[in-house]
Amino acid sequence: MAEEFAVLEASLTEAAKSGNIDHVIGLLRDVGRLHHLYQPNAAQAVAIDKAAAACLRKSGGTPSPGGDAAATSDQPPPPPAVDEKLLKGYMVSSVNEWGADQTRILLITDSCIHRVKYNFTKDEVVSWHTTKMKDILRIEYGNFKAAASSITTFFWRRDIEDQQGFRIYTASRDGKKSINDVVNEEVVAALQGDDWEDAPPPPTTEEFFREYRALLAEDEPWKEEVFMLEVVAAMQAARQLGGFRFEVRLTKMVKNIPGGVFTMMHNANRRRQHGF
Repeated sequence: MAEEFAVLEASLTEAAKSGNIDHVIGLLRDVGRLHHLYQPNAAQAVAIDKAAAACLRKSGGTPSPGGDAAATSDQPPPPPAVDEKLLKGYMVSSVNEWGADQTRILLITDSCIHRVKYNFTKDEVVSWHTTKMKDILRIEYGNFKAAASSITTFFWRRDIEDQQGFRIYTASRDGKKSINDVVNEEVVAALQGDDWEDAPPPPTTEEFFREYRALLAEDEPWKEEVFMLEVVAAMQAARQLGGFRFEVRLTKMVKNIPGGVFTMMHNANRRRQHGF
């Protein structure tokens, strides 16, 4: 597996450094099945195509309406006469502020990533969130390590530490505050009173991350590492194509479950009810 990934990564790097985006796309789509990369099923392929049609910039225009506030109202319109090219789309489990898995489409382009909520029953895009490549601070990937301070992570330690995934770090929050954030930022501040308000702000720059894993990886755990490495390789190719400066780091990531046992029950129930 490591050797195959190294070959793929070297090919992607060479193509990206030379600016050959079509070759990068061809390698990631793996039409000839040379690298055994992720391939969506029929329903997922339709959803990815519709998501790309809704989200991606087209020459002389802006994305179609329908994105969430973070993707449409808070960001300036893109410059005209720019085509945003899709490198590849993936079905992923996106982990929200409670630690709950959410089924999403992740579109990696030469300038952005788009996380898309899709209604498979109605066969339509619901909303999306866009993060520009230039706003990414770093990407971490690897195995997870259960946080030591949580009862939930103590009981589910083995399940958590069998998982692999990746995190995309930015300087702005991607999603809502978790209960841990609320406690740290609001409840603790209220308990501290005036002393908290008078204290100088911490000198470090605040960071936020969004966590992703292979969709329903628990059913076929051997695929999780392959999927993670492929997506990381795609992000590295995008970094090379655009000259972006974010770091890509292999590490062991400490994982909390802010929603506790209710989140773990939700995740287990979601796996049983998933329809594709």
